[in-house]
Amino acid sequence: MTVPLARKDRRLARFPLRRLRLPLGDGTVSIVLPEGTSALAQAGATLGGEPPYWADIWPASVAIARWICRRRTAVGVCALDLGCGLGLPGCAAVRHGAHVTFADFHPDALAFAAFNAAQQIDERERAVVASDRIRCVEHDWHRGPIAGSFDWILLADVSYRPVHHLPILRQLREGLSERGIAIHADPGRKESDGFLVQLRREFAVREVVSETFFDGVRHPVRLNFAARAEQILDEWLAPCAPRRDDTPAPIDPTAPR
Repeated sequence: MTVPLARKDRRLARFPLRRLRLPLGDGTVSIVLPEGTSALAQAGATLGGEPPYWADIWPASVAIARWICRRRTAVGVCALDLGCGLGLPGCAAVRHGAHVTFADFHPDALAFAAFNAAQQIDERERAVVASDRIRCVEHDWHRGPIAGSFDWILLADVSYRPVHHLPILRQLREGLSERGIAIHADPGRKESDGFLVQLRREFAVREVVSETFFDGVRHPVRLNFAARAEQILDEWLAPCAPRRDDTPAPIDPTAPR
């Protein structure tokens, strides 16, 4: 069981925990997350005056994770889940074979992302390959970009404040590989519009609005795919054009959590 295993991790055991089983197109991803924001506040999970946004699963992260799962494979991909929170998009990439760097300002977010990502690797291989395929970086993007060249840069609802826009763009300029793709997802926030205007000035961009079914509700999510050339977008998007219908198969509500 995932939650009992998570309680053995002293970083996660500070929180009441629950398991979320999330359909992602080709199966179900199981992740552990904190139970309730009041418990987070009591544990001192708010950092720098920022509410514990990292502790929730947001529709934007579900939309990116489902896009990754529609590709079926990410073997050989080097991905960055920037502002990862619980790390759902990065977990989907790990599940399909990618090497993923999880980056967040909050160390508790990274603890959950690392645990959840490791659970996506076959148990027989986990001890051998997890350290090679999963990297966590406690990172303040205002201090500069993360070094490296990334085939995928995953941006799940991270542009909700204008002060974040320039650091994210700088990471894309310096960290997106020549033939890589960045995936920005948000629920159509007005605050993100300015970021998208700047993104289109520097990169080839295509936008798709996907109705993402999550937590019993259909959420419209705006997905913007960015690359250094239109041809790269053609190559990346051809195998996995986002669908409007992301309705998952029903889950047995009596299944163990």
